[in-house]
This record gives sequence, structure tokens and C-alpha cells, in this order.
Amino acid sequence: MILDFQMNNLTTVEALEKGLWRITQRSDDNLFSIEVTLDVKGPALDIRRAVLDVKRDVLGLASDLTPLSEKLVGVRVGPGMTKIVRGVIGGPDGSNRAAELVLEAMEMLVNSITVPELRKAAAMAGVPYRAEDDGPKVFVNDVVIEDDMVRKMAGNPRLKDSCAAFRDL
Repeated sequence: MILDFQMNNLTTVEALEKGLWRITQRSDDNLFSIEVTLDVKGPALDIRRAVLDVKRDVLGLASDLTPLSEKLVGVRVGPGMTKIVRGVIGGPDGSNRAAELVLEAMEMLVNSITVPELRKAAAMAGVPYRAEDDGPKVFVNDVVIEDDMVRKMAGNPRLKDSCAAFRDL
């Protein structure tokens, strides 16, 4: 007997207008297929629309997720989102896999916003690296961000403790 199992995941983040993003997360395998669509509005980064569309569920493990997806409206992308999403979408009445895909979509939004901001910070506050300088050095795009800028960026709740550069600041 030959078992053939394939899995594909695709996440896209699209800026619909200034301060409004649509995140689409698709996951397909031989047994389960789902598309998660979130519309998120800034600056609070709260979910304005959520759609969880189960396209294939061979084992019948995911119930109708439409009522649960409506409970995501108003949830902020930020601190506490993991507990909220797992409580609303996961568990015995929902789908843990769908909850993890929603969380991945939310994380991808944070990544899409953070990377351009880090690039802008590097362009505005970056200085060429000089080996004789003392003190901590944080590299972003081959330049060093000065300590004041690191502390300012670390104050952002979405960056705080997100990596070694912003830990314990």
C-alpha cells in the first residue's frame, strides 16, 4: 500500500487601503482544506471581518465555523490574541487547526508591518558599523541601530521581547 499525502500552505497580506489589510491564509491537504480571510483595520489592528471557509473535511472533524468566525470581529492583533483565538475557534466545538491558521494569519500581518518599519528605521537612524565602538550593537540590514533607537523600537508592544534585540528593554 502506498500512502500519498501532500500539504500546502499559502499566506498573503494585501493592503486594501491605508490602514486596512486583508490576510488570506489557505491550507490544503488530502484530507482537509480551509481558507481563512481576515480584514484588519489600523491603528488598533482590530479584526473587522473574519471568514473561515472549510472547503474539504474528509474526516468530518471541523464543524461549521461560521458562528465562531463572527466572534473574531473586534479581536485585536496583539497581546492576548493567542488565548482569545484558541478559546473561540479551537476546542471541542471548533477546530484547533483552524485556530492555528488564524493565529498564523495574524502573525503574518505583524511581520508585514514590522519589516518595512525596521527598514525605515535602518535608513533613518542607521549608522555604518565601526569596529572600535564599544557597547551593544544591533544589526538591521547591515547597519547598526543606535541604542536610543533600539529602546524606542522596543517600546512598541508588537516588538517588545519579539527577538533578542528587543528583549528586556
